[in-house]
Amino acid sequence: MSLLRALHAELLKLKRTLAFRVIFVLPFLVATLQFFIAWRTKRFASDFNLWETLQTSSLQIWAVFMMPLLIALVTALLNGIEHSDRQWKHIFALPVPRYSIYFAKVIVAQGLIFISTFILAALIVVVGFAAMYLRPELANSGPAPYGAIAKSASLVWLASWLIIAIHTWVSMRWAGFPIPLGTGIAGTFFALFAASAAVGKYYPWLLPMNIFLEGRATTAIVLGVAGGIIAAVVGCWEFVRRDVLI
Repeated sequence: MSLLRALHAELLKLKRTLAFRVIFVLPFLVATLQFFIAWRTKRFASDFNLWETLQTSSLQIWAVFMMPLLIALVTALLNGIEHSDRQWKHIFALPVPRYSIYFAKVIVAQGLIFISTFILAALIVVVGFAAMYLRPELANSGPAPYGAIAKSASLVWLASWLIIAIHTWVSMRWAGFPIPLGTGIAGTFFALFAASAAVGKYYPWLLPMNIFLEGRATTAIVLGVAGGIIAAVVGCWEFVRRDVLI
């Protein structure tokens, strides 16, 4: 019950932040980019597969660039109210277990990223049908593979659990946006160099992208989910034993 009350409180706080709004913006940017690519491409190869190309390219851009930055922004916004108004002491004085407050933050962050990822999945379908309408040579691309798109989006989201857990702890540990956003930008930046290295298989910010790489998908899911749970538990342990949040 304490967790449910904490979740309810977090959902009410969303009205006072931009967190629920930004989850619509980044998927729209990715979908817009894919639309103009499909629209402005002069010629398509004879074996061009519209749906597979749209699904893979959109979700890869999302996994390696947009989603990690969105996670950093969303988690910082979710904790911004407590940091800006110095409410942590008040919250700690409430008859609510601290672990419920922490896990409510994690669950809400996961829910927002889930919604945003599936907004992108829906926009992939919209872009595909728009491309078929505007480009006659793509008119015979067939029906949208709803199941395949939903499956890929789900796997990308599951692989992101570790990133969400890390950023939830960082954004609760340090006030303001510089450190949480800096962590997200640095993690995404180093992902570009780690992609081709052996360590890239285990690098947290590459796990969602590894879903699309042969031989790495299973590891990405296991590390994403299990690592996310472990990181959330460790972060919660540190949060519970802390006397004051500054």
